[in-house]
Amino acid sequence: MADTDTSASAPAARRVGKALPPVRPRRWPRRLAIGIAVTAALLAAGYWYGGRESTLQTLAQKVSSASGGAIVITGVTGSLYGSMHLKHVVFRSPDQLITGNDIDIDWSPFQYLTKGIAISKLDVASLTMQTLRDSGPAKMPVSLAPPFQLAIDNARLAKVTMIGLGATTGSVLSDVRFKLQGDRNKWVLQDGSAVTPVGQVSASGSIGAARPFKLDATASLTQLRVAAGQKPAQLNLRAGGDLNATEVAATGQSGAAVGDAKFSLAPFADIPLRAMTINGRGIDPGFFNPALPTADLTLAVTATIGANRDVAGKVSIDNKGPAGTIDKQRLPLRAMRGALTGNLATLRVSDVLIDFGAAGKFTGSGAVARTIEDTGLGTAEFVLHTDRLDLKQLHSRMKATKIAGDIKLANAANQQILIAKLAESGMRLDARATLADNLLTIEQAQLVAGAGRVDLAGTASLTGEQAFKINANATRFNPAAFGDYPAADINAAINASGHVAPAWKVAADFALRPSRLFNQPLSGKGKFDADAAHVSNVAATVALGRNTVDLRGSFGAPGERLLWTLDGRDLSAARGDLYGAVKASGAVTGTVAAPRTTFVVDANGLGWVPAVRKADNGTLRVSGEAWLVGAAGGARVVEAKASGSAQRFNPAAFGAFLPGSINGTFDASGRSGADWRGAVNLALQPSTLSNAPLWGHARLAADARHVSNADIDLHVGPNVVAAKGSFGAGGDKLDWRIDAAQLAVLGPDFGGALKGAGTLSGSMAAPSLTLALDGHNLRLLGKHQVKLLRASASVGSGQGAADPLVSDVEITNYASGTFRVASARLQTSGTRGAHGLRLAARGEDFDALAEVRGGWNAGAWNGTVATLQNRGRYALTLQAPAPLRLAVAPGAGVMGLASPQQVSLSNAVIKLPEGSVTLQSLDKTGARWTSKGAATGVPLNYLAQFSQGMRDNLSGDLTLGAQWAVDMQAGAAPAAAPALKGMLHVFREKGDLVAGAEVPVVLGLRQFDARADVADGVLRMQLELDGTRAGRARVDATARMIDGRLGNASPLTLSAKADMGSIAWLAPLTGQPALEMDGTLKVDLTGAGTVGTPSLNGSVNGDNLALRWAEQGVKLRNGQLRAQLAGDQLVLQRLAFDGAQGRAVADGAVRFAGGEASINLKLVADKLEVLSRPDRILVVSGQTTLTRDARKFALEGKLRADRALIELAPQGRPTMSEDVVVIGRGRNGTVAKEKEAPSLPLTVDLEADLGNEFRLRGMGVDAELAGVVRLRAAGGRTPRANGTIRVVSGTYAAYGQKLAIDRGVLTFSGPYDNPALSILAVRKRPEGEMLSETNVEAGVEIRGTAQSPVAKLVSTPSVPDSEKLSWLVLGHGMEGTSGNEAGVLSAAAGALLGGGKGGGFQSRLANSLGVDELGLSQAKGLESTVVTVGKRISARAYLSFEQGATTASSLVRLRYKLNPRITLQFQTGTNTALDVLYSWAFD
Repeated sequence: MADTDTSASAPAARRVGKALPPVRPRRWPRRLAIGIAVTAALLAAGYWYGGRESTLQTLAQKVSSASGGAIVITGVTGSLYGSMHLKHVVFRSPDQLITGNDIDIDWSPFQYLTKGIAISKLDVASLTMQTLRDSGPAKMPVSLAPPFQLAIDNARLAKVTMIGLGATTGSVLSDVRFKLQGDRNKWVLQDGSAVTPVGQVSASGSIGAARPFKLDATASLTQLRVAAGQKPAQLNLRAGGDLNATEVAATGQSGAAVGDAKFSLAPFADIPLRAMTINGRGIDPGFFNPALPTADLTLAVTATIGANRDVAGKVSIDNKGPAGTIDKQRLPLRAMRGALTGNLATLRVSDVLIDFGAAGKFTGSGAVARTIEDTGLGTAEFVLHTDRLDLKQLHSRMKATKIAGDIKLANAANQQILIAKLAESGMRLDARATLADNLLTIEQAQLVAGAGRVDLAGTASLTGEQAFKINANATRFNPAAFGDYPAADINAAINASGHVAPAWKVAADFALRPSRLFNQPLSGKGKFDADAAHVSNVAATVALGRNTVDLRGSFGAPGERLLWTLDGRDLSAARGDLYGAVKASGAVTGTVAAPRTTFVVDANGLGWVPAVRKADNGTLRVSGEAWLVGAAGGARVVEAKASGSAQRFNPAAFGAFLPGSINGTFDASGRSGADWRGAVNLALQPSTLSNAPLWGHARLAADARHVSNADIDLHVGPNVVAAKGSFGAGGDKLDWRIDAAQLAVLGPDFGGALKGAGTLSGSMAAPSLTLALDGHNLRLLGKHQVKLLRASASVGSGQGAADPLVSDVEITNYASGTFRVASARLQTSGTRGAHGLRLAARGEDFDALAEVRGGWNAGAWNGTVATLQNRGRYALTLQAPAPLRLAVAPGAGVMGLASPQQVSLSNAVIKLPEGSVTLQSLDKTGARWTSKGAATGVPLNYLAQFSQGMRDNLSGDLTLGAQWAVDMQAGAAPAAAPALKGMLHVFREKGDLVAGAEVPVVLGLRQFDARADVADGVLRMQLELDGTRAGRARVDATARMIDGRLGNASPLTLSAKADMGSIAWLAPLTGQPALEMDGTLKVDLTGAGTVGTPSLNGSVNGDNLALRWAEQGVKLRNGQLRAQLAGDQLVLQRLAFDGAQGRAVADGAVRFAGGEASINLKLVADKLEVLSRPDRILVVSGQTTLTRDARKFALEGKLRADRALIELAPQGRPTMSEDVVVIGRGRNGTVAKEKEAPSLPLTVDLEADLGNEFRLRGMGVDAELAGVVRLRAAGGRTPRANGTIRVVSGTYAAYGQKLAIDRGVLTFSGPYDNPALSILAVRKRPEGEMLSETNVEAGVEIRGTAQSPVAKLVSTPSVPDSEKLSWLVLGHGMEGTSGNEAGVLSAAAGALLGGGKGGGFQSRLANSLGVDELGLSQAKGLESTVVTVGKRISARAYLSFEQGATTASSLVRLRYKLNPRITLQFQTGTNTALDVLYSWAFD
């Protein structure tokens, strides 16, 4: 159509104008179309070519070529337009090497114009970054803006390894994830996370792309592996500012430890750190590693570095935990201080303190100077000094020391030097070591103790293979010189060399020159080579006394054997109580990771009980093999098998309660660990056990769930124990029986008869049991006695919940010590799924009944406590049934009820005779126990039933209420500390309290409130008391528990205030009957320290104090107390009392430090009437002092009796026999427990002056005494006395007469209980009468000592002794003596010759002759004074002989007691008779 139009118009054009050139056809559209088509084709070809995998591979190859080998990419697959996979990528620069494996990238290049480079997924299997050289200080980049917009929506790196310069291993991060976006403004990181060896890291933040690169980021680190019951540790970081000045804030917690920190950084400056502050508290090293000691550390660190390079900083560490030694798992460090000043060119370290508390301290200072020319640290010197370091306070087994000296650290150029010089008397440490060019050299290290020493020298490289070489030499080394260690005299040389990298290897040898250990000769030598997988060239021999150990060979590689031999001929050389001889040998094979050994052991006369040693001639022979199994790093267990024989084996030699002589053979095998198993086959040959014949056999195999092939038949005398069968699997059945008709054959600790039989079947989870048991007059282990035991049971039969559960166990007259049960019976009825249990028990103080009903199903017992009551002394009743649930661990079955995993008891209301206790909940889940409840209306008298002291001293109508809520988590490991939190609140509801019985005091209580709260390991106790007589008191104490428990080492804070209007109520609490106290007392105290050694501050003031003790005649009044407490010191400013007359004042101080008390007290008495009783009056004056310090503990002073009257109790008053025991008192002549001798015994030096008015009355004496005696006692020895006591005037009443004491002198010059005697007492004749042979003045003179007195008759004028005795007793001579008077004379002579109790002449003569009776008496029928000699010949028979002193008459008597009331008496001689004597006692 276009062509047609053009032709038609041409003629017209020519008609109107000039002729035009011919028109050319338009071709550009065609060309445009062709261009577009070609372009499209090229683009399509390019798209097709770019999407080819080969194109991607070519591109990767060109990138590698263009980098000059710095980048290597292999294993390329995928497409440039979508998903691509790079098998291996390596980037190497002079500074670092980066390697990536299995990289997957998903991206879309078509989003470039809208989103830039957008990667939807980036997965890297592993990425390793290794530093090859130090690239120098980092420089701030000019810009961080990317050339294009970049977004990574999902990045995951499975493993990232970072290896530092020179290191062979690196830090590993796993599961690294993040999202990243970047443009010309900033970079943004989101959802960053990684798993590190220490926990889970999370991070997010942003950083500007242009200077100064504004920063805003957060990060956290959370602990992954957390022990049961603990919170995960966490560290939180926040960074702000920019890269010119970055501020970092951190907070963290781990267990009870919390902390915070702030850092000011200039990351690209010459000095990146500008300021920092670090604070921490509650830091316990033992929490992070149980092998470390426990502490409660508070940390404070501050440091600043100014723009002018000035430096200032402080470090402070305080240990608020309990003081103690390292071996007691306590950190001896109490505080550490230090200050840093100066500038980076010259640093000064000052005020350094390392305080070990009672062990001593180090102080020190130092300086560092560095110039521009210095390439290393510069010139530095730091010195620590101690004046006293006590090793015993660091480790309790070490001896007490006072070590002094210096430890010096110095640097010169590139060499660091350590010099230590520490010494005390008999002990010294000299050491010098250097570090230069990465080589540590111990030039000298010498430890001297007593006559022994140890020298050490060696080298160790810190680079390359880290080769080392060390030589040690001991000369006369004695561990006992350092503390509580075995005494020894060791002379030895030890050499070792090897290297640490890339894997450790060591070669060592030793030589023991003639030495001694355990007081036995010690010698030996040896050598070996070892690495992580091999021990070779072992050749070692050690001999201790007659015992030797020998090792020869190698092990770790196939075919190698390490032979070992032990020849223990004298085991007591190694342990004093061990005896016997052992020979053993074997061979170790296998690998270091899985070693195994054979063994052959022969033992003779082995044991450790001394009483059995002489009769122990048993032999034991065992051979077998043991090996270690399990993967390294996992649970590893020991497996073993052995066989052997025993001859004359005595269990008592190893502490068993039954002796024996056992002969037999055995073989056994087993495995330790959670999946333990074992098997034994024992065949007894004729033997004895407790002197009874023993024979039989025992065979069985067992593991945690099964007992198989049991065949037991053991006989002890007529007693039999037998079992046969299996138990634990379907169809198993184990039959057993016991027929012990004569348990007494086992020895005096056993008795009675026990018979029974039964079967056991089913599984451990659901056992079935039938039994019948019958016992009479049982005595077991010497502690338990049962009059009657009957038991029967039928439990389970394989029917599940329908299994019968029927049993009946009855006990009559059970006794163990003082505990008695008259009868007890346990009955069950029903089935396993629905049953009842009834327990009844009755005794002297109780009559109890408990019933539960429920059933077992699906690993749990569910039911109710239907009845719980006691009608005895502690009466109580369960108000209504309470639900109870017991659940066991999975798979534990019914047997798990012995240790249930879950316990739940709720809503149990226990009614008391008055009041009630409500147990709202009691729950156990795993190792966690919780309980909550309340009590109301509980009388104090009910609680007093549980305490004899409360019953004796407290009464009244006080009614108490209580509330509690407890949550306790037991430690995950056996030695782990429990965690406890909760509260206990006890308070007065109504009523009053009466203290005392003999002198009751009504307290007039208005308030009594006691509360204990536990949270975060801290126990807080509060007490408030308010009463009209008791006054007001408030105590608030807080203690931190150690290892979950409250102990002497627990840190303590305390405040106590009391204002007592009367202290009368405190008197009954002293435990002294009839003691009365009164007065006012005010207390205001604060405390710190620990529970065992508190530090108290405050005051104690008392006024109008009174102390009355009528029984002893003590009456003190108008007392005043003024005392101050300051830390560990009590200052007694004044303690004064008035007596009925006179006054006493005491003052001084008492200080407690380091577990020892220092005392300085003085007491001054001025005519104080100490005793005021009609028969006992004592008024004294004088002064005494009590002093105690590190050197002495002394009581010294002088006292004078201004007036005294002492009346002695009559000698013939009734007394209890020595075989009478009063319950609650110690028996005379017995010692309950030997007391340990005090470390510093009391020294006494007292001078007592009897004064001018000291009168003694009683036992016939009425005398006025005078004199001075000095009493001394030291070192716990018997007191000694020096001085004289004399009778100024007095009389002695005897035989109806009053003898005048003309001379009475007691002279002390040695033991206080044995003074010399010089006493003369005479019967005065009427004044004015002339003395002659018919008017004699007779008396008695006593000389000698108190323990060996010698008495003789004296007279003026001198007459025969019979005349002296007659004039002394009768008042006239012998010529006028009548018959009755002769008896009097005989009795007087016997008393005079026989002395008093304890044995005079008569007793001593009787003892020397071996008779029980020797004396003078009047015997009717012999008509004269007779001499009597008697001897008890048995418990019932007594033989006596009587001989007249003036006639030839004599009698022989034999008395025989038939029973306590009837006695037969045979008599022959002058008179012959048979008498029947009947006695009747009236009590």
